[in-house]
Amino acid sequence: MPAIAVIIPTYNRREALKSCLDSLKTQTLNPSLWEVIVVNDGGCDLEEIGLGYGENFRFIRQENAGPAKARNFGVSLAKSQIITFLDDDCQAQPTWLENILNFSKEGVLLGGRVINSYTENIYSEASQLLIDFLYIYQQNTPNQFFTSNNFSLYKSDFDRFGGFDSTFSTSAGEDREFCVRLQKNGMDLVFNRQIIIEHKHFLDFRRFIKLHKKYGKAAVLFQKSAKEQDISIDRRPKLTFYRKLFYYPFNLEHKRFSTKVALSLSLALSQFCVVWGFLEGKR
Repeated sequence: MPAIAVIIPTYNRREALKSCLDSLKTQTLNPSLWEVIVVNDGGCDLEEIGLGYGENFRFIRQENAGPAKARNFGVSLAKSQIITFLDDDCQAQPTWLENILNFSKEGVLLGGRVINSYTENIYSEASQLLIDFLYIYQQNTPNQFFTSNNFSLYKSDFDRFGGFDSTFSTSAGEDREFCVRLQKNGMDLVFNRQIIIEHKHFLDFRRFIKLHKKYGKAAVLFQKSAKEQDISIDRRPKLTFYRKLFYYPFNLEHKRFSTKVALSLSLALSQFCVVWGFLEGKR
């Protein structure tokens, strides 16, 4: 039986998915030790893509219901002891699965490092920078979370806590809810910089606005869920949060000053959009 199952939800991103799957073919871990389950969330046909991969790659389909439900479906079919999640617009570095196997433990949700591939795209870079900042700012707090494009845990732990909340119908908020729920119930969240993927998410101004508004709308459902579970979270970020966030790009030694300013302004715009989306979600 394989040791690790890679669960990949996908929807109408054939070329991105193919690049994602190709990165898994370069893994240093013996292919007999891992399986890949691609869950087509009601999108375009993937039969042609599926023909190009080995027996440890499985392609299944569900009616469109969102990535949370797709991940749960994929886990239910997994034969492995360890479950890891990857998004279709991401590429795993060659030692990704080997490091997951080496560092995984029962009772631990293991988060990895995500690198933005489009370093010259200010919107893609700012979006990943926001996640990097949140990882640091919320470490060892009830709000700590890892993005679901790169975290792993034992299948027994996943099943014990009921998986992702499928009432989250889009790719936003479901990973935060999952992480804070598991931590509230005794799981340890451990970040490991050696578990690395690259995120290939190209953003322009319009997509940037749409993405961060979506985060804001998802926060409404996240806060509602946390309240129902009696999970203590920061509902309104303090001024200290914004001050540290907007200053964060200036800590990047490898960036030009003009780029740091542009990143700081983009982060400010992201927070405006989050509030905008949150208010729309409340209405």
